[in-house]
Amino acid sequence: MNTSPAQLASALVSAAVRQMPGVVELGRQFELAGFELALVGGSVRDIVLDRPVADLDFTTNATPDQIIAALQPWADSVWDVGIAFGTVGARRGALSAEITTYRAEVYDSGSRKPEVAFGDSLEGDLLRRDFTINALYATPEGDVFDYFDGLSDLKAGHVRFVGDPATRIREDYLRILRLFRFHAWYGRGALDADAFQAAVANKSGLKSLSGERVQKEILKLLAAPDPIP
Repeated sequence: MNTSPAQLASALVSAAVRQMPGVVELGRQFELAGFELALVGGSVRDIVLDRPVADLDFTTNATPDQIIAALQPWADSVWDVGIAFGTVGARRGALSAEITTYRAEVYDSGSRKPEVAFGDSLEGDLLRRDFTINALYATPEGDVFDYFDGLSDLKAGHVRFVGDPATRIREDYLRILRLFRFHAWYGRGALDADAFQAAVANKSGLKSLSGERVQKEILKLLAAPDPIP
């Protein structure tokens, strides 16, 4: 019997979640409040790769006010990470997490100043994410779902945009630098040809980014195990 990539990933994430009982508790807290909750993005990716998980990021159909209300009976502390962007932080014991409302973003000509619109579906939230390897999600029990074949890309070391690369870059020109940074950390071989072509064609957009954002992204790239290539 063949085991699918999602089944293998689910086994890994389920095992990791068993070492973090607060994750399951958090999922139950949101379920009791009548909301969905999913572990998403880099948290899932790094567990699948057996890398240290620096941050636990969740997404939900609850609005920021509803997130706070759901968390208050459970968390030791709750704080505003970025209410305008739908993100709330919470801590219970050793577990620290950020929970963000499903979103759909309308970017202002790639300047990284999005007009945020809250979404109503997980799939819609994942469609706005930049790379397939960042669009993985898991239930609080550890079941992994993969709309865009990100698990296969992760295994192949293939950093690929969700949707049309040029469109995604023009939404946010920082994604050009993120392409190189994520390839440095997770890629193997040559850059994705379509992504690289779109990055070259839109490179003038980098001038619209702040120096602070560029510096932050370059420093993250340089922190990769072998950034020189």
